[in-house]
Amino acid sequence: MSEALERRLAALEAELAELRDREAIREVIHRYCQAVDRCDLEMLKSCYHPDGYDDHGFFAGNAHAFAEYVIPCLRRIDSSMHSITNTRFRFDGDRCATTSQWSVIHRLKHEAGFTDFWHQGRYLDVWEKRDGEWKLLHRVMASDLDRWIETTDFRSGMLDSPHQPLRGCRGAEDPGNRWFDVLRHRPERAGMEDLWAGFRALSAATRTG
Repeated sequence: MSEALERRLAALEAELAELRDREAIREVIHRYCQAVDRCDLEMLKSCYHPDGYDDHGFFAGNAHAFAEYVIPCLRRIDSSMHSITNTRFRFDGDRCATTSQWSVIHRLKHEAGFTDFWHQGRYLDVWEKRDGEWKLLHRVMASDLDRWIETTDFRSGMLDSPHQPLRGCRGAEDPGNRWFDVLRHRPERAGMEDLWAGFRALSAATRTG
Protein backbone atom coordinates (compact mmCIF):
# COMPACT_ATOMS: atom_id res chain seq x y z
CA MET A 1 0.00 0.00 0.00
CA SER A 2 1.39 3.39 -0.97
CA GLU A 3 2.04 6.11 1.57
CA ALA A 4 -0.50 8.38 -0.16
CA LEU A 5 -3.20 5.72 0.07
CA GLU A 6 -2.41 5.09 3.73
CA ARG A 7 -2.78 8.82 4.45
CA ARG A 8 -6.08 8.90 2.56
CA LEU A 9 -7.44 5.90 4.46
CA ALA A 10 -6.35 7.41 7.78
CA ALA A 11 -8.12 10.67 6.89
CA LEU A 12 -11.29 8.79 5.94
CA GLU A 13 -11.22 6.79 9.18
CA ALA A 14 -10.80 9.98 11.21
CA GLU A 15 -13.69 11.62 9.34
CA LEU A 16 -15.92 8.58 9.87
CA ALA A 17 -15.04 8.48 13.57
CA GLU A 18 -16.03 12.14 13.98
CA LEU A 19 -19.32 11.58 12.14
CA ARG A 20 -20.10 8.68 14.47
CA ASP A 21 -19.27 10.84 17.49
CA ARG A 22 -21.50 13.64 16.20
CA GLU A 23 -24.43 11.27 15.84
CA ALA A 24 -23.79 9.75 19.28
CA ILE A 25 -23.93 13.23 20.84
CA ARG A 26 -27.04 14.12 18.84
CA GLU A 27 -28.72 10.98 20.15
CA VAL A 28 -28.12 12.14 23.73
CA ILE A 29 -29.44 15.61 22.85
CA HIS A 30 -32.67 14.06 21.61
CA ARG A 31 -32.83 11.73 24.61
CA TYR A 32 -32.57 14.77 26.88
CA CYS A 33 -35.64 16.30 25.20
CA GLN A 34 -37.65 13.12 25.59
CA ALA A 35 -36.59 12.77 29.23
CA VAL A 36 -37.70 16.24 30.31
CA ASP A 37 -40.93 16.16 28.29
CA ARG A 38 -41.88 12.75 29.74
CA CYS A 39 -40.56 13.66 33.22
CA ASP A 40 -38.34 10.57 33.17
CA LEU A 41 -35.76 11.08 35.92
CA GLU A 42 -33.51 8.12 35.12
CA MET A 43 -33.44 8.91 31.41
CA LEU A 44 -32.47 12.51 32.19
CA LYS A 45 -29.66 11.38 34.48
CA SER A 46 -28.39 9.09 31.72
CA CYS A 47 -27.57 12.15 29.61
CA TYR A 48 -24.96 13.40 32.12
CA HIS A 49 -21.82 12.01 33.67
CA PRO A 50 -22.30 11.57 37.44
CA ASP A 51 -19.82 14.42 38.08
CA GLY A 52 -21.41 16.61 35.40
CA TYR A 53 -22.36 20.24 36.01
CA ASP A 54 -25.44 22.13 34.86
CA ASP A 55 -26.11 25.86 35.14
CA HIS A 56 -29.71 26.45 34.11
CA GLY A 57 -29.94 29.86 35.72
CA PHE A 58 -32.46 28.79 38.35
CA PHE A 59 -30.11 25.94 39.31
CA ALA A 60 -26.32 25.62 39.20
CA GLY A 61 -24.58 22.52 40.47
CA ASN A 62 -24.21 18.78 40.01
CA ALA A 63 -26.11 17.59 36.93
CA HIS A 64 -27.75 14.59 38.62
CA ALA A 65 -28.88 16.87 41.44
CA PHE A 66 -30.29 19.18 38.75
CA ALA A 67 -32.28 16.26 37.33
CA GLU A 68 -33.68 15.43 40.78
CA TYR A 69 -34.62 19.09 41.25
CA VAL A 70 -36.18 19.84 37.86
CA ILE A 71 -38.28 16.71 37.21
CA PRO A 72 -40.63 17.34 40.18
CA CYS A 73 -40.96 20.95 38.98
CA LEU A 74 -41.93 19.80 35.49
CA ARG A 75 -44.45 17.31 36.87
CA ARG A 76 -46.38 20.20 38.43
CA ILE A 77 -47.19 21.79 35.08
CA ASP A 78 -49.62 20.51 32.46
CA SER A 79 -47.05 19.67 29.76
CA SER A 80 -43.85 20.79 28.08
CA MET A 81 -42.23 20.44 24.66
CA HIS A 82 -38.46 20.77 24.21
CA SER A 83 -36.63 21.07 20.91
CA ILE A 84 -32.84 21.43 20.46
CA THR A 85 -31.53 22.37 17.00
CA ASN A 86 -28.66 23.99 15.04
CA THR A 87 -25.93 22.16 16.95
CA ARG A 88 -22.33 23.00 16.06
CA PHE A 89 -19.42 20.78 17.13
CA ARG A 90 -15.76 21.28 17.97
CA PHE A 91 -13.84 18.14 18.97
CA ASP A 92 -10.68 17.88 21.04
CA GLY A 93 -9.89 14.20 21.53
CA ASP A 94 -12.45 12.65 23.87
CA ARG A 95 -14.04 16.03 24.57
CA CYS A 96 -16.35 18.07 22.39
CA ALA A 97 -17.74 21.59 22.76
CA THR A 98 -21.15 22.26 21.23
CA THR A 99 -23.51 25.18 20.90
CA SER A 100 -27.20 24.52 20.25
CA GLN A 101 -30.40 26.52 20.02
CA TRP A 102 -33.24 25.33 22.21
CA SER A 103 -36.93 26.13 22.25
CA VAL A 104 -39.33 25.01 24.97
CA ILE A 105 -43.02 25.58 25.61
CA HIS A 106 -44.24 25.04 29.17
CA ARG A 107 -48.03 24.82 29.36
CA LEU A 108 -49.42 26.15 32.63
CA LYS A 109 -52.99 25.28 33.61
CA HIS A 110 -55.06 27.73 35.65
CA GLU A 111 -58.70 28.66 36.31
CA ALA A 112 -59.02 30.70 33.11
CA GLY A 113 -57.53 27.99 30.90
CA PHE A 114 -53.91 27.70 29.81
CA THR A 115 -50.87 29.92 29.45
CA ASP A 116 -47.96 28.82 27.25
CA PHE A 117 -44.56 30.01 28.43
CA TRP A 118 -42.45 29.94 25.27
CA HIS A 119 -38.76 30.15 26.14
CA GLN A 120 -35.81 30.15 23.70
CA GLY A 121 -32.04 30.39 23.96
CA ARG A 122 -28.76 28.49 23.61
CA TYR A 123 -26.99 25.65 25.37
CA LEU A 124 -23.22 25.92 25.70
CA ASP A 125 -22.12 22.36 26.33
CA VAL A 126 -18.98 20.32 26.94
CA TRP A 127 -19.21 16.58 26.28
CA GLU A 128 -16.83 13.85 27.30
CA LYS A 129 -16.49 10.32 25.97
CA ARG A 130 -15.88 7.72 28.67
CA ASP A 131 -15.72 3.98 27.99
CA GLY A 132 -16.89 4.70 24.45
CA GLU A 133 -19.99 6.67 25.52
CA TRP A 134 -20.59 10.41 25.13
CA LYS A 135 -22.38 12.26 27.93
CA LEU A 136 -22.71 15.84 29.08
CA LEU A 137 -19.95 17.07 31.36
CA HIS A 138 -20.79 20.77 31.55
CA ARG A 139 -23.83 22.77 30.43
CA VAL A 140 -24.53 26.48 30.66
CA MET A 141 -27.84 27.92 29.48
CA ALA A 142 -28.14 31.32 27.80
CA SER A 143 -31.66 32.77 27.44
CA ASP A 144 -32.64 34.84 24.40
CA LEU A 145 -36.45 35.14 24.12
CA ASP A 146 -39.51 34.74 26.34
CA ARG A 147 -43.21 34.89 25.46
CA TRP A 148 -46.38 34.37 27.47
CA ILE A 149 -49.30 33.22 25.30
CA GLU A 150 -52.88 32.73 26.52
CA THR A 151 -54.17 29.64 24.75
CA THR A 152 -56.84 26.95 24.50
CA ASP A 153 -56.23 23.23 24.85
CA PHE A 154 -57.24 21.56 21.57
CA ARG A 155 -56.33 18.04 22.67
CA SER A 156 -59.63 17.23 24.38
CA GLY A 157 -62.67 16.54 22.26
CA MET A 158 -61.54 18.30 19.10
CA LEU A 159 -60.44 15.32 17.02
CA ASP A 160 -61.80 11.83 16.75
CA SER A 161 -58.38 10.32 17.29
CA PRO A 162 -56.79 7.72 19.56
CA HIS A 163 -53.72 9.90 20.01
CA GLN A 164 -53.27 10.91 23.63
CA PRO A 165 -50.77 13.17 25.41
CA LEU A 166 -47.65 11.18 26.24
CA ARG A 167 -46.66 13.06 29.38
CA GLY A 168 -45.74 10.67 32.15
CA CYS A 169 -45.15 7.74 29.78
CA ARG A 170 -41.85 6.09 30.58
CA GLY A 171 -39.94 3.01 29.54
CA ALA A 172 -42.00 0.46 27.64
CA GLU A 173 -45.16 2.57 28.10
CA ASP A 174 -43.77 5.36 25.91
CA PRO A 175 -44.69 4.80 22.23
CA GLY A 176 -41.49 6.68 21.37
CA ASN A 177 -39.55 3.69 22.72
CA ARG A 178 -41.58 1.05 20.87
CA TRP A 179 -39.88 1.48 17.52
CA PHE A 180 -41.24 -1.57 15.71
CA ASP A 181 -44.73 -1.17 17.15
CA VAL A 182 -44.80 2.22 15.46
CA LEU A 183 -43.62 0.72 12.15
CA ARG A 184 -46.39 -1.89 12.30
CA HIS A 185 -49.09 0.61 13.30
CA ARG A 186 -51.83 0.71 10.67
CA PRO A 187 -54.82 2.63 12.06
CA GLU A 188 -58.18 1.81 10.49
CA ARG A 189 -60.44 4.74 11.16
CA ALA A 190 -62.81 6.71 8.98
CA GLY A 191 -61.67 10.18 7.97
CA MET A 192 -63.25 13.28 9.49
CA GLU A 193 -66.11 14.76 7.48
CA ASP A 194 -65.28 18.28 8.64
CA LEU A 195 -61.69 18.87 9.76
CA TRP A 196 -62.43 22.36 11.11
CA ALA A 197 -65.59 21.58 13.10
CA GLY A 198 -63.69 21.21 16.35
CA PHE A 199 -61.79 24.46 15.81
CA ARG A 200 -65.00 26.37 15.17
CA ALA A 201 -66.68 24.88 18.24
CA LEU A 202 -63.76 25.80 20.50
CA SER A 203 -63.53 29.26 18.96
CA ALA A 204 -67.25 29.86 19.59
CA ALA A 205 -66.95 28.60 23.16
CA THR A 206 -64.01 30.92 23.78
CA ARG A 207 -65.90 33.97 22.46
CA THR A 208 -69.00 33.25 24.56
CA GLY A 209 -67.16 32.01 27.65
